[in-house]
Amino acid sequence: MGDRHAQIVRFPDNDAHGVDFDVITDINGARLFRCTLCARATGTANIVRHCASVTHRLNLQDRETRRANDTIAGLRTDAGPEEPPARDEETDHANSMWNQIDADIDAQFREARPLGSLDDDLDLLDPIQLLLNGVDDTSSNRQITDWTVLLEAELDALEENAAQEEEHASSLPPSPPAASTADHTEWYPFKSKMELIGSLIMGHTHSMLSRSLYSKIRGILKLCNISLPAWATIQAARTRIRELLKTKIQLNFLVFDNPCFSLSARSLLSQDLSNPLVAKHIDFYPEMTNGLDIYKFSQSKKWLQDLLPAHRAPMCEVKGKHFYLFEPVQLLSAAVVIPLFFYQHDGQLFAKCLQIQRNHICQMPNKIKITIPASLEFQDPQLSTIPVNQFDCDYSEIRMDDSRKLMDSCDGVIYESSGSKEVVIPLPNPWRIKANGKIIRHFPITLYSDDTSGNTSKQFNKHISFYFTLSGLPPNISNQEYDCHFLASSNIASVLEQSKSIVEELNLMTTRGFHAYDVTISQEVLVTSLVLCFLADSPMHAEVTNTPNPGGSLHPCRMCTLKVKKKKFKRSPTYVQRFLNRDSMGIESRNPPRSWAETKMKTYHLFDTAMGVNLTSFLKKKTALGVADAINTRFITESRSDGSLKEKMESLDLNSPASLFNPFLNLEGFDGAQDCPVEILHAVLLGIVKYLARDDISKLKADQKLTLIGRLQSFSSVSLNIDSIKPQYLIQHIKSLVGRHFKIILQAAPFILLEFLTPERKDVWLALCNLCAFIFQTNIANMETYLETLKLHINRLLYYLIKSSAQWVNKPKLHILLHLPESIERLGNASLFSTEKFESYNGVLRQSSIHSNRQAPGRDLARSFDNYSNLKYLVSGGMLYEENSKNWENPTNEVTDIFTNNPDIQRSMGFNSAKVDPLPAVAFPQKLCLKVPKSEIASLPEAINQRDKLHQVLKIKLNAKEVLHKGVFVVIDRGDKNVVAAIDSIWESKGSSKPLYYLWVTGYTLLGVDNYYEMRKLSRTSQQALIPTRKVIGCINVQHNCHAGNCQVTTSRPARLERLDKNVKTVQVEHTDNDHFVINSASLQNSDLHHAISNLTFAPITPEQWVDGMATGCRVWSDMVEEPEDTDGLEGTSDSEDKNDEEDSCEE
Repeated sequence: MGDRHAQIVRFPDNDAHGVDFDVITDINGARLFRCTLCARATGTANIVRHCASVTHRLNLQDRETRRANDTIAGLRTDAGPEEPPARDEETDHANSMWNQIDADIDAQFREARPLGSLDDDLDLLDPIQLLLNGVDDTSSNRQITDWTVLLEAELDALEENAAQEEEHASSLPPSPPAASTADHTEWYPFKSKMELIGSLIMGHTHSMLSRSLYSKIRGILKLCNISLPAWATIQAARTRIRELLKTKIQLNFLVFDNPCFSLSARSLLSQDLSNPLVAKHIDFYPEMTNGLDIYKFSQSKKWLQDLLPAHRAPMCEVKGKHFYLFEPVQLLSAAVVIPLFFYQHDGQLFAKCLQIQRNHICQMPNKIKITIPASLEFQDPQLSTIPVNQFDCDYSEIRMDDSRKLMDSCDGVIYESSGSKEVVIPLPNPWRIKANGKIIRHFPITLYSDDTSGNTSKQFNKHISFYFTLSGLPPNISNQEYDCHFLASSNIASVLEQSKSIVEELNLMTTRGFHAYDVTISQEVLVTSLVLCFLADSPMHAEVTNTPNPGGSLHPCRMCTLKVKKKKFKRSPTYVQRFLNRDSMGIESRNPPRSWAETKMKTYHLFDTAMGVNLTSFLKKKTALGVADAINTRFITESRSDGSLKEKMESLDLNSPASLFNPFLNLEGFDGAQDCPVEILHAVLLGIVKYLARDDISKLKADQKLTLIGRLQSFSSVSLNIDSIKPQYLIQHIKSLVGRHFKIILQAAPFILLEFLTPERKDVWLALCNLCAFIFQTNIANMETYLETLKLHINRLLYYLIKSSAQWVNKPKLHILLHLPESIERLGNASLFSTEKFESYNGVLRQSSIHSNRQAPGRDLARSFDNYSNLKYLVSGGMLYEENSKNWENPTNEVTDIFTNNPDIQRSMGFNSAKVDPLPAVAFPQKLCLKVPKSEIASLPEAINQRDKLHQVLKIKLNAKEVLHKGVFVVIDRGDKNVVAAIDSIWESKGSSKPLYYLWVTGYTLLGVDNYYEMRKLSRTSQQALIPTRKVIGCINVQHNCHAGNCQVTTSRPARLERLDKNVKTVQVEHTDNDHFVINSASLQNSDLHHAISNLTFAPITPEQWVDGMATGCRVWSDMVEEPEDTDGLEGTSDSEDKNDEEDSCEE
């Protein structure tokens, strides 16, 4: 700082007491003002901001208190200007220190800015000032006890003082003319470009910065004459944006008085509907596909057929008219119908309608009574399929033969009759009244909850969190981090405690709706939503569905009534049969399904038992019924020793009885017995695959593991979409692997493990690999045939497992596989409700938790995700409501261009534009711009020597997922049949306007099924041909037939250490020939093509085989005198003890 001038400026503060400021200058000559009242003041360009700071107000209060005490003591003060407070030695030392710091860091880089700009007035209105400077002026003796808050305010003030010269002009005259408002609106809703850049640098999700690192970057950029706003200024901007978008962090006190901070699902859905990058992809109606080409939630049976009338998409718009369900509609043909379902088919909107016939109308004096059958299902033959463009008149326009309006003739009601009961249906539909002329948008959500660690060690500090995605988005969009929304997190409240406020908001959204702006039609709409399904791991599913934790339970299934009276009876043949859904004759006999209504009734009955009888009866019935409400159980058990909790329970029982129970019992449109689908990540990868892999690999000897590593080292991952295998890591750390690792082992197992297995275990692994190839399909070509094949492979796996030992019935995840076809039939392919995308999102939550000071982790997480959501929304072009003009406006192009034109920023926010808007099929094939290495250069084959302008290329993209290069096996369409060939080289022809690509391939002959691998054999031929890429159907994974060739593992593979070639050798397989291969039917990539070209047949398990297998398994189990802790992968752990593995899952 420069020397102080002999000039003093008096500035009147809000309390009308004068405060002196010394006028000083920095080395650039800029004028600053240093408060004589504040000991650590370093000089400011904005006196108004300084006078509003917490520190200044406290110093002012201290001064006024001293004045008042002096007056009471009879001391007199001379009239005239107030003298600055005396400065003792400590104060002088502090001033010297802070001045030196300011001089070293900021002064030499300060740039003079215009004075009196528009930003000054905006700064005075900043919401952060209300937060930081909200001191009660009427209480002069206010005591500050929260030193943490005071310290944070001091730190913010110090950073703001350092930045004020760069960001704000002086508020005192003389000043030049105010800056143009164009400088502000150019980056609307941000004040400036630097404010937006600072927000981006501060980070979000995986790229968050700490305060110290941001300050370091800011200081470094000053060296380049780039002035970023201070940390506190960015926080102020975030608060201002939050108020502009009207997003609030909600604080709720839960049923056990735990505080919980959450975001509003309504606000997040509103942002999605107003976001042009999201809204255009949302399906608002279910899609009927006749069971073909199933790949997204909007094609699910539940959304199309199983929703209750109150939860369906309630209306459609045709030529400006609005038509609603359960309202009579007159068609262009003059027929009158009542629509009961709206849906899409082949891009057109249809309605399932009941045509009003004479038998539906009853003539009465002066009126008519219209009665329709109750509970008509989607496939009911009484319903007709009608395109909505045939709708002509709505209910209020239809006239009877006597010219009276239908509305008047039926007294504004129609009736729905089941034969024994009539229900009145009012006209108009209540949703028409709620909408008040607005279009209604209906889009369900997929809700998810999980517990994850809040620190880098992934241990302890468990946070239970809620997320959701839009069910109406296709998976290529909804699976992106950009489209995953955080709702709430707490490390003190249970999942059911937190869910209360979430369920309440979701119910309001379902029953009342809310208003939002639809950017696709540029108008406000009414939005209604519901939970299509709830995803979680097994213990979380059990808690939400009021069923016991499946591990070790007498009622281990949340979807059916599988049960046993005592644990020792699990060894009985009867229980083994029920576990497999078989009877004593081996014939399929499914357990009765659980009923959600019955679960509710049993839950309430248990509470009545506890209140009316005693705790012992409650506990006995709880075990016998297989129902466990965690909220209710805690109230009942803890109230016995906690008088205050007992009083609260009795009060809630009288005034709010629903608060005593699981909130999901009252979630609209949710069926706990059907809408918690079998989740394949935890049930399959972290279930049976993990059990088998851990047991079979961990018990191998050292030399066997080395052989296994060699087999895995030589495993061909071509066309499997595997980036890296890391054989040594997979084998050495088999007990610490996560989901993506088990996928690798699953696809490689037939070629690396079989030689170490018993015949019984070999059958299990082969059955498992064949099953998983179907389970992980992302597209179901034909639902009916798919479900038949899936059930066959599930039965084959369970048969071989139980035959090896009936002890497998201790693993409930095996039984739950029998319910997987039900989940797929109801909701779509299993990958849709796999939690891999949510599990990877746990890393985002962990990163946010690390940047919290842990004083209020739930609040900090909610604030962090809210900031991310708002920033993402604005840079994506989300609409803003302008209160003054009452219009919806876009952020400026300067703001949106930063996101639209910058793939790096898109990726930092979890957005992949290539997946959102994939290239059309006509854009392929595409050449990858890679130079052909000398070792790969091929001579032009003689068969094509006569062709002109052919050039060799290294790789081409056949489509968005498959890449062709030398060594890739492809399936080629030959018209009458498909053949397999291996690529030798790729050639490009530039003779036409669009480059053409050709493959020089070697043909392979399809042979019989190999008995060892149970896969289709291939044999190399001498035939070679030039094939255009348009003839290629796709790529397949092929492995060498090492068993037939007796290929051995040797230490002959050159190793690269630190990317350097060394004389060290590692293990690999030495193939004895290059002619014999098998098609890997365990491939999870493009599995449909693998199955089609392999054309394998699998015999179903007969009832006689079931009887023999169950008997053999029970005998093996009974022969076990002692049950080893880890025998056959059946360690005596429950699913809850597997939790540590489940939580890591597929996190990257």
